[in-house]
Amino acid sequence: MESLVSAFLHVAVAGFGLRLAVIDQQFHRLPDRLTGPLAALVLGWGIVFLPTARFSEALGEAALTVAVFALCALMPGRPLGWGDVKLQVGLGFYTAALVPGGAFIQVVLSFILGGITAGVLLIARAVTPQEGIPLGPPMVAAAFVVAGVAGSGKII
Repeated sequence: MESLVSAFLHVAVAGFGLRLAVIDQQFHRLPDRLTGPLAALVLGWGIVFLPTARFSEALGEAALTVAVFALCALMPGRPLGWGDVKLQVGLGFYTAALVPGGAFIQVVLSFILGGITAGVLLIARAVTPQEGIPLGPPMVAAAFVVAGVAGSGKII
């Protein structure tokens, strides 16, 4: 039963993540109507299926990464929006629950992928240095990488 629920969780996170990435790419917005249920789903799964110590560790990791994102959203020029902060609640807990340190890896990888994307778009002159690029798609891609790496050890 637990593996069926975990499989459902992975599919649900992928579905929410892909939808949010597409919306962010098109509109530079991450709607609360999707980020909230994603966070609730992942946290609810953690409450029910994770051991208390693992849940606490994952919650702590997620809280630290969300705090970093919130600080970025408060910076002058707003390098990140509040939608990114809210998306990190769900993705941070999800990746931290899958593997210890997963939220930290996901955040670093998000910024690396976002930087590569920005560099390619600047070189191609598809954006100007004054334009922002959405961070949602790199955040989701980074979460997929962490989930894939975490799951690959279970396959062998």
